[in-house]
Amino acid sequence: MTAGGGQRAEREPVAVVTGGASGIGRAVVADLAAHGYRVAVLDRDVPGHGDGDREDAGRVRWVAGDVRDPDAHDRVVDIALSLFGGLDLFVGNAGVHDGGIGVRDLAGAELAEVARHVLDVDVVGYLLGARAAAGALADSRGSMVFTLSDASYLVRGNGAGIAYAAAKHAALGVVRHLAADLAPSVRVNAVAPGGVVTGLRTVDGHRVFAGAEEVTATVRGFNPLGVVLQAEQVAPLYRFLASSLAEGMTGEVLRPDGGLAVR
Repeated sequence: MTAGGGQRAEREPVAVVTGGASGIGRAVVADLAAHGYRVAVLDRDVPGHGDGDREDAGRVRWVAGDVRDPDAHDRVVDIALSLFGGLDLFVGNAGVHDGGIGVRDLAGAELAEVARHVLDVDVVGYLLGARAAAGALADSRGSMVFTLSDASYLVRGNGAGIAYAAAKHAALGVVRHLAADLAPSVRVNAVAPGGVVTGLRTVDGHRVFAGAEEVTATVRGFNPLGVVLQAEQVAPLYRFLASSLAEGMTGEVLRPDGGLAVR
């Protein structure tokens, strides 16, 4: 059985993860590899190898590429198929933040540049990955799982600017459209964390979560449960959504955000 419940030849399950070099993506890669997956990772930064490919003990293949490039997605899927023998899970995770900008904070040309960059990475990058992976996932009756955010539901108070909020709201629509479009062969779900302190960066390369103690206190005070989760606590949810335990779920979003829905 595949990770998603379909039939396949006997082999270990295979995943492609975008943005897997840091943060939640890195935790997802580690969790999948520790639980029997072989993983092909697409990221601009390959750990320990700069802009070149790398393989970790035959279980994780790091592929250098930009999620805005359709050829990069085709390449990482082709590598998964040729090196590991199939594809059962696509995790769309690569993202960039806008730094919390409002609509009046930048000149028009600069706002357009930031917004296009965020939308290209956070939305178009998901579409390109889904397109590249859809055929192989239909063959294996596999799954897609996307990283959303509390900004998929909220528009204020969580540090998201207008471009990032727009992108994450759009990504929620992508998940729901893909779930309907690819059923019954491929299940499509998402995880929408809130306040996980990671290495997420803005368009101009600055860290979103600078000053960990201050950020942690803010996050803890923002959500009803008063929790600040680590990426390693969120990562198993991706594996759950790809498993047979979730075979009745598509178009759903798990929200490990401390209860922001009831805030």
